[in-house]
Amino acid sequence: SELRSKYFSSGNPVRRIIGVSWRGGGTGDRIKEKSVPLNLFKQLLKDIPDFRFVSLQYGQSKEIVDQWRNDGIDIIHDDSINPLKNMDDWIAQVAACDAVLSVANTTIHGAGGLNLPTLCLLSLNSDWRWLRNPAVKRSYWYPSVGIARQDENSGWTSALHQSRNWLLSGCPQPSGPCSV
Repeated sequence: SELRSKYFSSGNPVRRIIGVSWRGGGTGDRIKEKSVPLNLFKQLLKDIPDFRFVSLQYGQSKEIVDQWRNDGIDIIHDDSINPLKNMDDWIAQVAACDAVLSVANTTIHGAGGLNLPTLCLLSLNSDWRWLRNPAVKRSYWYPSVGIARQDENSGWTSALHQSRNWLLSGCPQPSGPCSV
């Protein structure tokens, strides 16, 4: 509740706190495969009224968040939280959010485990846990996690469009099949 209060009082009044993460984990090319390009993720967050975004991204992200803030996005990088050094503080940060939008990384597991409304931006190169059938709209493991899939033809375009609509709709709990 302390973090939630801190995030609500940082700047102009907002209705919702949304946690975000754009970079996947792993090494080398695997990180690129799972991540949304920064310019596309930034466009996704632009001009969303009444929302404050909180970076849940682990690793080096402060410079990116500062740049996005300078570009007019209401986003926070909380220097008091280091997910790579204190998982308890980081999960408290996730719990302070009303909803989460993230690529497939640890953030999804934290938000899903807390049963927060969550949307996972899933790359074409996802692993078996996500079931490859595009008819699957929710995580099999976490019912509160919806899936927005990258598409072979349109790349991230349709997944980002779906994500923006989800944000503008107030981040509802996902619906649809979790298996087929």
